[in-house]
Amino acid sequence: MKSQSKRLTVSYVDIIGDELKRVDEHIKATLLSKQKVLEAALRELLEAGGKRLRPALVLLSGKFGKYDDKKLIPLAAAVEILHMATLVHDDIIDDSKIRRGRPTVQSRWGKDIAVFTGDFLFAKTFLLLAHSTTFENMRGLSKVVKAICEGEIAQYQSRYDKYVTVKQYLKRIGRKTALLFALSCYVGAHESECPSKVVRCLREFGFNFGMAFQITDDLLDFTGDPAKTGKPVGSDFVQGVYTLPLIYAINSSYRDEVIKILDKESYVPEDVERVIELVHASGGIEYSRNMARSYLKRASTFIDGLAPIPAKAALENLLDGLTERSY
Repeated sequence: MKSQSKRLTVSYVDIIGDELKRVDEHIKATLLSKQKVLEAALRELLEAGGKRLRPALVLLSGKFGKYDDKKLIPLAAAVEILHMATLVHDDIIDDSKIRRGRPTVQSRWGKDIAVFTGDFLFAKTFLLLAHSTTFENMRGLSKVVKAICEGEIAQYQSRYDKYVTVKQYLKRIGRKTALLFALSCYVGAHESECPSKVVRCLREFGFNFGMAFQITDDLLDFTGDPAKTGKPVGSDFVQGVYTLPLIYAINSSYRDEVIKILDKESYVPEDVERVIELVHASGGIEYSRNMARSYLKRASTFIDGLAPIPAKAALENLLDGLTERSY
């Protein structure tokens, strides 16, 4: 990993900040609708913001080839709109009330409007892609959407399953999260005519970064500050979504006490606090951090041999920053 000073001075915003603003403008223009309720729901969704990591990876990966912002900005916008669609549907499935500190679409407008909003976003994604990319990339993105749906279904089916394994968890987050990061890198590199080896390395970087990103995100359910994460601690396992730190605790010497609490029909705040304490005591937090670090290390190896351009430094900076992610 790179030093703190380098991480602070070489960020993706330094390199592609102007392009990301244009991506946002493209997203806003694409998501206009004459339907008043849909327009309001989309506006609130856009105002919630986001890090725009996936479009950033599209643009950064393109820097390793024949960079054409006119070609890549619509693709970056499509990737982000696809991500937004998955979040809307994810919130419906999980019955989530808050995301990024704001009411979710389904909480604000009801599940019916949320379903329509998610479907609208998916339709806009493919409409953008139809005008911006090759049939090959359309097929690739369709496969990713299919995998994301399978990952979401797997997560839903495994709710409250106290026998879910680490292997099953990793497969689930690979489909649910990491594949879209991999696709973002692939599309940017492929459309910029990078050599096949560079395309492969960037795709693998994206996948491993995505795995580490999701594990870190799941850690925040036990260690995060609700004021920063925008959701209460313990909200995942309260909804029956058992992630890596808890899976580790369930299989530790603290299993009996953890299971006794999880078997309750409902939880009081003291139950949530105790589960978090047990996850910490079992070593589940450190185990998960080490797992995230292992994926970050693998991601780093895939870009080690790439040209030493500013985009590479920005990718390295993303790896460094993820280890200290707090929201």
